[in-house]
Amino acid sequence: MKSGQTLRFIILILIIFVVQSAAFIPVMPAACAATGPALSSSMESAGGGSGKEVLDGFADTGNGTGVTGGTGENLLLTFLGIFLIGLALNLTPCVYPMLAITVSIFGQQSEARPFAVFLRAVVYILGMATMYSVLGLFAALTGGLFGSVLQSPLVLLLISALFFGLSLSMFGLYELQMPSSLLNRIGGARSATFIGTYLSGLFVGIFAAPCVGPPVIGLLTLVGHRGDPVFGFMVFFVLSLGLGFPYLILGTFSGLLNRLPRSGAWMNWVKKLLGTVLIAVGCFYLSLAIDPALTFVLIPLTLVVGGIYLGFIENSPTTSRLFAGFKKFAGILLSVLAVLIFRAGQVPSLDWQKYPATDAELAGPAVVYFSASWCIPCLELDRRTFTDAGVIAAMSRVKHFKVDLSQFDSPESQKLREKYRIAGVPTIVFINAAGHEVKSERVVGFVTPAEMLARVERVKSVAEAGPAGADAAAATAEVEPEEKPSEAFLVADVAAVVPGRPFKLAVHFKMLDGWHVYWLNPGDSGTEPQITWKLPDGFTVGAPEWPVPQRFDKPPFATFGHENELLLAHRVSVPDTVATDSTLTFEAEVSWLVCKEICIAQDGVLRLELPVVTGEAPSNQAYARLFAETSANLPVPAEDWEFRATFTGRSARLEAVPKVAGRLGEASRVSFFPAQQGVFRTGGSRTVVENGKIVATMPRTGIKLDPVLNGVLLVEDGSERRILQVAAAWSGE
Repeated sequence: MKSGQTLRFIILILIIFVVQSAAFIPVMPAACAATGPALSSSMESAGGGSGKEVLDGFADTGNGTGVTGGTGENLLLTFLGIFLIGLALNLTPCVYPMLAITVSIFGQQSEARPFAVFLRAVVYILGMATMYSVLGLFAALTGGLFGSVLQSPLVLLLISALFFGLSLSMFGLYELQMPSSLLNRIGGARSATFIGTYLSGLFVGIFAAPCVGPPVIGLLTLVGHRGDPVFGFMVFFVLSLGLGFPYLILGTFSGLLNRLPRSGAWMNWVKKLLGTVLIAVGCFYLSLAIDPALTFVLIPLTLVVGGIYLGFIENSPTTSRLFAGFKKFAGILLSVLAVLIFRAGQVPSLDWQKYPATDAELAGPAVVYFSASWCIPCLELDRRTFTDAGVIAAMSRVKHFKVDLSQFDSPESQKLREKYRIAGVPTIVFINAAGHEVKSERVVGFVTPAEMLARVERVKSVAEAGPAGADAAAATAEVEPEEKPSEAFLVADVAAVVPGRPFKLAVHFKMLDGWHVYWLNPGDSGTEPQITWKLPDGFTVGAPEWPVPQRFDKPPFATFGHENELLLAHRVSVPDTVATDSTLTFEAEVSWLVCKEICIAQDGVLRLELPVVTGEAPSNQAYARLFAETSANLPVPAEDWEFRATFTGRSARLEAVPKVAGRLGEASRVSFFPAQQGVFRTGGSRTVVENGKIVATMPRTGIKLDPVLNGVLLVEDGSERRILQVAAAWSGE
């Protein structure tokens, strides 16, 4: 084959790789039927909640959106590690001897020129890469199959058993190997041509050598969990490059073969090292099935035992002092790594007790912490205050109870709220030895570790002072009267109803300065207002028309909402048959959450009476300005923009490109607000302008995405403010 033909053949193979990566685009799985409020009269939103992915941090590559979406440091290190794994596989006793045999195939041909041998080595590596990359794509494309069942402890136990079983092969209990005659045929006579060389690399596969099989099967499992075809393709392409790199060097410079260390017992040691790694991965899945906290115990234990065994006990015969010293160094390194992993998992936490059934069990000193899952200040307390070593030590010497008020209006929650006069969460109540509240120490909102520690110590000192101290504490200042931070009103854009003519009915939320209610997607915490309508016969009400929200950042969390004021309007259809000269009553049962430093749940039944007239409907002048301002803040169809929504197993990405060049201008602020609840980690989401387009990246939580990405895109360019309605069908990257 001529050199020109060879180059064309290599280019053809590279094109095959590109086609493979482009063709295997994941199909968006069928999503659950959406429920809940709408973004506007023409935009549907998904109901939902919050969720947490089981394998939240495993194989994470940062906030990028797969290989094409971002090349962060974590992604670079991931591929570097995979490349090194491929190199390490060459050091196993069943692969290492094949280096000389396979490279000799290149040198025995009539083409002795280094460039020709180099091309032959490249073709061989591309054959290997084809096989491994297809395996990676297949694993990623079928990742949804066990992505939906990885929540099952039984499945996690089976995966753990798979890794433990594969590790046994690395310790010599069994072998994964094709017949030697078939291996000789693959690497021998039929490799005379470039096509033969390519097919040799292609069919070596994962079973061409027994030591390659277990690590590759393990990587297939991990790629399948991630479910990203591009990532799967790249993982195994890079792995094959690492595995084939020595062939490229040694094939080109065949004289280096004489300098390779001889195969021997040291390769068995390398094989056992890889077996230790597989055991550690098995321990990871075992921990997920039983208790995730065990991850930071079982994996360090595996590394310590493996380090001691590989460094000081494993007795493979060797005459090399250098290798003997390396074994000890590797053993010490594994032990140090185990200590670091163990310490990383020792994040202190407070073991809260369940609220007691009787008041006698409540007798203090005691601390009662009222919290809720939708409360951002509660999350701050849990992460910052109740993980402080001093606070944990002090709280361990008193009774400490936690009450979950996530279901704020449930009978159980209402009973405790009334007993302790809980206006909002977080609220921390301190109980003295007599079972009475020390009202002067009550905390509403976030409290620093130092302040919390001081309050606990004061309550303890009161308890140690006996009945006199308790009586004195009970006589301290009363809790301030409850002040409602917001009000709600039912209003209309008309002063009277006209038969057959629609109008707008709205709930007007007015809040004290700095307080906010939540948007239809609250973000990392919170819940949107809930409205139940009671209308006259024949009247129908449309979906709520949500104006563009604000973003409230409290790292690492973020929420979406409306500060100080919100007019939530609905279009109401009026029947032609409504009687004139009558008065109609409209009623709305409303519940909402209003937050600042604390979150307070409020509710009420709102009523509005409107007369029925003929002719033109008179405008409600008192609310005309507010209705007009709210209408100006509603999203509008973005006919002059193109949207592309893509996702991977870990993150999602929205690209917004104006159809008219320069339409984006010098945007000073861009923000994207996704409508579906619970599917993204809002605190980690970012929206930026790059290369003439708007790019929003959103880390995923693991909850299934709706088929279409709905949301609102805010673009501010100086005095111009555009609020765009986004509806983009998902496609895979």
